[in-house]
Amino acid sequence: MKKTLLFLTMGIIALFISACGNSNGDEPAEKDNNMEPIEAKLDVPEKSGKGQAVALSTKVTQGDENVDDADEVKYEIWKSGHKDESEMIEAKHEKDGVYTAEKTFDKDGINTVQVHVTARDMHTMPKAEIAVGNTEGEDQDHGGDDGNDHQGHHESTVSIHLKKPDTVKAEEKADWKVHVENEGEALEGAELRLEIYKEGQEKHEWVDMTPGEPGEYSVTYAFPEKGSYNVQVHVTKGEEIHEHTM
Repeated sequence: MKKTLLFLTMGIIALFISACGNSNGDEPAEKDNNMEPIEAKLDVPEKSGKGQAVALSTKVTQGDENVDDADEVKYEIWKSGHKDESEMIEAKHEKDGVYTAEKTFDKDGINTVQVHVTARDMHTMPKAEIAVGNTEGEDQDHGGDDGNDHQGHHESTVSIHLKKPDTVKAEEKADWKVHVENEGEALEGAELRLEIYKEGQEKHEWVDMTPGEPGEYSVTYAFPEKGSYNVQVHVTKGEEIHEHTM
């Protein structure tokens, strides 16, 4: 059986932790964070000629709302068997939640296009394959290429919503929550861990999260001292899915 690793990194979330102490002013009201996941519909052609410009398009939504304020949308592109040589292309926001870019492929072969969308404290990364020019003799099932199982024009969707505390102070406990969906369904039975490390230090702390409602996981954590921290979310589940982004 193949062990599945669903490894999601919510980019690098820099946290500037203040010193512990009382506030003389009113505490900010807790925001009503929308836990509905974002969705990214990746649109690329299944085939293209060598040397032709290919339009890459992704529509980002949250429920019935177009997401026009994404923090980052990038297209990662690599040729089969060469994930370590992938190219990143910044997308441009057009309108109505649509983010576009263009790529000209100068060599024949099977290529993977994966869009990395970060918006509203969530991350999703669907992918698809495009056959460029003459691909005779190339196997379009590249399960071992980048650790993902592809079948033709395969597209997979994973979204994660990290709900950060409104106020974080050193040595004070705060609640962290994560909502995870896979293919539009709540991801249950997964193992979630937060990887937390301070800027400039090699020591990383791993904090296990506890499952609650379907697809929701939580933990209470206190940062040991003030400073700037990075927080990454890691999600693992037994089999059938293997997604990763750095």
